[in-house]
Amino acid sequence: MKPSQIVQIAIGVILGLAVVGGVVVGAGYLYLGRFSAVPAKPKFANDTQSTPTPSKPKPYPAVVIYPDGLFLRKDKSSEAEVIKVLEYEEPVTVIDLSPDQKWQKLEADLEGESVEGWVSMGNTERVPDEDAAAEAPESEPQAEPAL
Repeated sequence: MKPSQIVQIAIGVILGLAVVGGVVVGAGYLYLGRFSAVPAKPKFANDTQSTPTPSKPKPYPAVVIYPDGLFLRKDKSSEAEVIKVLEYEEPVTVIDLSPDQKWQKLEADLEGESVEGWVSMGNTERVPDEDAAAEAPESEPQAEPAL
């Protein structure tokens, strides 16, 4: 066998293996690619019900817990006009929450007048309501065990 024939055989074997390998890799890519696709969401009989919208929260008393005071703004934006600066531990009433849960609508006292405005979430703390405290059952004192 001549050296040129040996080279031809070697090139033929390499090209044959490359073609077979390419087919195997391509088929594997197409086959396994189906497993990485997200399946369609299953549908159930009770899925036709609409999701309930959160109801407006019941107003509750709160106090400002931000130590440097808090800007009561006209709208839900940090660029909105400031109505009043609320002092630390000033009593307010939380009326509403923004849909994105980033702002609270408050009612506060401004020179004897009630004003409403918005503050960023997390700067007030709920105060226990006197009505709720009165309705809560008092725990009975436990008897001491007899010796």
